[in-house]
Amino acid sequence: MDIIEAKNLFYTYEGEASQRYSLEGIDFRMKAGEFVVLLGQNGSGKSTLAKHFNGLLPLQQGNLYIAGLDVRDPANLWDIRRKCGMVFQNPDNQFISSVIEEDIAFGLENYDFPPEQIAAEVHKALALVGMAGFEKKSPHMLSGGQKQRVALAGVLAISPEIIIFDESTAMLDIQGRQEILQTIQQLHQAEHKSIIHITHRMEEAVLADRIDLMKAGRIVASGPPRRILADLPLLTSANLLPPLPVRLYEDLRNAGIHLAECPLTIHELTEQLCRLS
Repeated sequence: MDIIEAKNLFYTYEGEASQRYSLEGIDFRMKAGEFVVLLGQNGSGKSTLAKHFNGLLPLQQGNLYIAGLDVRDPANLWDIRRKCGMVFQNPDNQFISSVIEEDIAFGLENYDFPPEQIAAEVHKALALVGMAGFEKKSPHMLSGGQKQRVALAGVLAISPEIIIFDESTAMLDIQGRQEILQTIQQLHQAEHKSIIHITHRMEEAVLADRIDLMKAGRIVASGPPRRILADLPLLTSANLLPPLPVRLYEDLRNAGIHLAECPLTIHELTEQLCRLS
């Protein structure tokens, strides 16, 4: 079953002098439990598309259903935002309280959770992201990666079926990025959440079940990471630099050195180079 079904979406931001479409004829489907990366350079339409899924942008043209709910019906908006949670680039913009447990509880209160259950739900959400025991702390005293995990806990507390990560690793250092990526994989593999990860980082796109490559408001290619990321002409046409292992694979092939398959990660590249010796 498709948990997201979009057909022929068009969108233009008000006031754009050129009236250029930010989304132009987008068709998008996602199965429950799938992990999809929206890959593309800045301005390609990734975030604009994702904000339609969460109801943050109104549908101008086309059809869109989230878990069977028609986004055109205003009566569905509240349920859509509960089914489809969103984690943004800057976690500080998501905090409304100076105490972590109060911040997470705020969302639960808005969805009329029984008051006697809220403390347990807050603890459960923090445990899912490895932040149990931080209930009484201030989010502003945490590292970037910890802040992002607390912001994610706030989303997880309302039990969404879909979680969108909108460039949520962009402002983090290497350690913080690894923490978030590990959490995303855990949510996908152990919790069976449907994940949409928006990024321009090739090493993050490798983790997905499917990559939808975007350029100028359109999805120009869709497929498994090994097909999309190993296609140098395709990535170049989307103004993206192919992954380093892919570029090295091509350089080696041009030099007459042939590996068994095109590696996507440094680990895969190292393994194949070792087999040559």
